[in-house]
Amino acid sequence: MIFFVALQVLKKVMHGFRNIIHFTVVACVIFFLTSCGGDYKKIQKSTNSEAKYNAAVAYYNAAEYLKALPLFESLLTVYRGTDKEQDVYYYYAYTNFRLNDFIMAAFYFSNYYHTFPHTPKAEECEFMHAYCGYLNSPQYNLDQTDSKKALEAFQTFIDDYPNSTRIKEANRYIDMMNSKLEKKYFEISKLYYTTEFYHAATVSLTNYVKSYPSSRYDEEASFLIIESAYEYAINSVENRKGDRLQAVIDAYLKFIDTYPKSEYLKQAQSLYDSSVKLKSKLYTKN
Repeated sequence: MIFFVALQVLKKVMHGFRNIIHFTVVACVIFFLTSCGGDYKKIQKSTNSEAKYNAAVAYYNAAEYLKALPLFESLLTVYRGTDKEQDVYYYYAYTNFRLNDFIMAAFYFSNYYHTFPHTPKAEECEFMHAYCGYLNSPQYNLDQTDSKKALEAFQTFIDDYPNSTRIKEANRYIDMMNSKLEKKYFEISKLYYTTEFYHAATVSLTNYVKSYPSSRYDEEASFLIIESAYEYAINSVENRKGDRLQAVIDAYLKFIDTYPKSEYLKQAQSLYDSSVKLKSKLYTKN
């Protein structure tokens, strides 16, 4: 019984001791940052690399990223080839990331996992490189070069770390960017139809459906193929109308086979009926 009471007292003392240590550490960091506030330039000019590194880490942990960034940057060359180079690179990449400079962050995350491929943080940095590419990916109606690069980066990550716990997240970002690319491709193809370039619309929409057979825009695209082909056919020269009207008929038959309950069914049926009649007249005339 005496031993049990003594043990409980000891636990309380140790718990209080840990709280004192934690408080002391936090207080020291706060004091350090406060005291360095007016001497920031002195820290930058300091030749004491260890002190500068500790200051940079303290600023980073306090979310003072604008102050941490130049300190880590100056340490990149100082610690090159040393054991601490990894840590400086890691912090510097994340500092750029926290400042929303995803281009620079992606560059340094990439440098990290290429320079230190067998370290514990290499997987994380390769994922972050791809993630920065995702964050740089613009709206669907803008140039999608960054989206394509991010897709490649995520695929490389999956290939490099097939058992990673981040695979599910990587696939989610891949799906989101593919969806964006789908929409852009569809809107470009649809624009040919809207601007009455019907032959170009037919070709582009057909290629779109082949490229994205399970797209949410596939039904509309398939109907627009019929409509574009029809407009192209009826505005063609007489000796080409027959073949082009047949293309409308073929597109319709494929459409109803794929989408028997489509909301575009009546419109598609009307275009089909008109094409059959016009083609019949052509053969009668001949």
